[in-house]
Amino acid sequence: MGAGKYRLYPFDQNAKPYFDEACARLNVALSDYSFANNVIWLAQASGFYQIIEGCFCLFALNGNGLTMLLPPLGEPSRQRRALKICVKIMDLYNPSPYQARLDFVYKDFLKVLERDADGLSPLIGEERWQLEETIPDYIYRTEDLIELRGNAYKTKRNEINQFRRAHPSHTLLPFSKDHRSAALELLNNWVQNRLRALPDGRVEEFLYNLEMERKAIQRAIALYDELRLEGLSLFIDGRLEGFTFGERLNRDVANVLIEKTNFNIQGAAQYLFREFTKVFADCTYINVGDDLGFENLRRVKMSYRPAMFGEKVILRRPLPE
Repeated sequence: MGAGKYRLYPFDQNAKPYFDEACARLNVALSDYSFANNVIWLAQASGFYQIIEGCFCLFALNGNGLTMLLPPLGEPSRQRRALKICVKIMDLYNPSPYQARLDFVYKDFLKVLERDADGLSPLIGEERWQLEETIPDYIYRTEDLIELRGNAYKTKRNEINQFRRAHPSHTLLPFSKDHRSAALELLNNWVQNRLRALPDGRVEEFLYNLEMERKAIQRAIALYDELRLEGLSLFIDGRLEGFTFGERLNRDVANVLIEKTNFNIQGAAQYLFREFTKVFADCTYINVGDDLGFENLRRVKMSYRPAMFGEKVILRRPLPE
């Protein structure tokens, strides 16, 4: 793909070494700074990249035009120069300059940018851009999720104990390609159950996010081995009733990408989540991503008592007044 004299390359498995090297240098503990996470969620868009000023620059092309999923990933001394070129690429491709945007910007990146005279708005080149707060990631102490100590986790412990009593013959196995067809069947059943319980309001957004999630999970199942994910499968009476995937973002932070269980089995989700956290016992923290702006998901993630929130912002040009 081209924009003016600039060529962008497809964001595929060939990009992984460059992406991983750039992220390792920055050590950002956000779920968005994962090769696997970007690959699976780009099922709804086309991903492209280029190495600019020594920085890995990730673009997405969809109905909103050409945007950046992340800021340029590289040495801070080079990021500002790379960003100027990235903005030029977006402007060359898009019919309107207001389509240019940077999503999932980690807060420390803002230190790289100059500020306007008031010190409030970041500058890219000579232009003033605006910041928009977006939904943060939920990050937990791994030890808290494994131990579930104290009154705050009493309900979780009860749900897990109820599951174990009701299903003493359950088994947990590392996810493998032999589980793929059963996982897809469980995913389809999960989607059907979600459609029967549509939330009040925001139905269109809910359906869009549901379809996005379905496609992302299908892609993760298909690319599980290539992405070198770690996963568990939960079997009850020989039938797969839950599966979960994750990875390590760095030495201290793990990232849970996906978890799906049979809605009708009480405590299965809580049990599978707790057991999966043990896989990452060597990590200090576990990131489970954001809540997509849905109240029910926010309540569930808050109920596990996050130790911190992974803050991120969107950068875009302000619309003319």
